[in-house]
Amino acid sequence: MTKKLKRWTFLDSLNAILFIVVVLFFLDFENNNLMSWILLAVFAFWLITVILRNVMISKIEKDPKHPLHNIQTGKNNPGEVKK
Repeated sequence: MTKKLKRWTFLDSLNAILFIVVVLFFLDFENNNLMSWILLAVFAFWLITVILRNVMISKIEKDPKHPLHNIQTGKNNPGEVKK
């Protein structure tokens, strides 16, 4: 059984909290230049994946021919009995 895709997950909430903490307390380009850039790159990658996931979900919801459309929009597949 395939689950509905979520736009924002618990893991995303944790990442957002960690990002705020890192920005407030750990970024130090003067003393730890390399580590600061690595942290920014990691969080940029996470942010890009969140954006791309939301774009993908929007495309699935708009395209009725997509295999995941019925699952994502909550509609039953033809011939499928809802339990």
